[in-house]
Amino acid sequence: MNSPADNDQRIPITLLAGFLGAGKTTLVNRILSRPDSGKIAVIVNEFGEVGIDGDLISQASEDMLELSNGCICCSSKDDLMESLYKLYMRKAGLSGPKIEFDRVLIETTGIANPLPLAQAFYTDMSLSLTYRLDAIVALVDLRHVEAQLHHAPEAERQIALADKIIFNKRDLVDAEQYDAATSLVQALNPLAVKTTVSFGNVTAAELLDLGLFDPGTRETAIASWIGMESEQTPSLAHESCALCKSGEHHHHNNHSHPHVDVSSVSFREPEALDYEKFLTFLTRLTQEHGTNLYRVKGLIKLFGSDRPIIVQGVQHVFSPLTYADAWPRGLAETRLVVIGKSLERERIVSSFNACIASGAVAVKHGVVMV
Repeated sequence: MNSPADNDQRIPITLLAGFLGAGKTTLVNRILSRPDSGKIAVIVNEFGEVGIDGDLISQASEDMLELSNGCICCSSKDDLMESLYKLYMRKAGLSGPKIEFDRVLIETTGIANPLPLAQAFYTDMSLSLTYRLDAIVALVDLRHVEAQLHHAPEAERQIALADKIIFNKRDLVDAEQYDAATSLVQALNPLAVKTTVSFGNVTAAELLDLGLFDPGTRETAIASWIGMESEQTPSLAHESCALCKSGEHHHHNNHSHPHVDVSSVSFREPEALDYEKFLTFLTRLTQEHGTNLYRVKGLIKLFGSDRPIIVQGVQHVFSPLTYADAWPRGLAETRLVVIGKSLERERIVSSFNACIASGAVAVKHGVVMV
């Protein structure tokens, strides 16, 4: 399996989230049983909870199962960061017994919050030097997601933070229920890559080595990251929107269900933005929304720059602004989504509109931390 980050030697991590009953156990077992999954180290909360298929286990030790296809399953009784550290020490032969793996799959509890791990890749130098977060994947129970979102903020947060969303249990809902569930999730997270399955029937290629959390700089990777892989997605393509077709400045509100607090505001803007004003916009987002701000991601067109700039933030923590190699599909425009809880839409829209460059403002070069 080829990684999207071919020159990145760090170990990719896939974080699999999903509310209780979404089907994570079934999905994990399917991935572990597939010969094309490669050498995976799977971190679970407790062996008894994840329910690894006994037919897959070749031998077991106190804290680790070795599976017949070369995969490894370890218990995360320790802190997750400590578990990742111990895994790397074993892989490097600095601690015994030595193990071999090419990637890590973390299966979280049904009420886990992905935020701390996502932020750690921007703040923990030792972690980011050895691992890279490949994608946050949320498994969604089509039959029960609406009720879960009404009553469980954890379910909202998992979906809002996801880079990819897998709709599961398609066999249990009719067309009307399916449309209602997917529309609700779409409003929470319009840019995430989405796929639909039954019985957790996901291939390794659909879950691993996606390159969706941090896309790097290649045009093809960024197109998937920003949602251009499916221009039928209403929140991005807006095929029925005359303003989108005309290229005129506008934005789209992606309203969530009336009983769901999390929502998103997305922008498509053909005019260039002022560099300083855009940094002010990001600063205001973090100051005014605090922990209610979950995710900010986008491709930004700045005045005076021929190349797009990648912006990526998890709550108040942002990666350095980075130049992408080229505009995906040659379309030079800002695409940005803000996802969070109790978003002040009018203020966000007004603040973003103020970023549009009105004069000869040149982008400043160099590494910028927000």
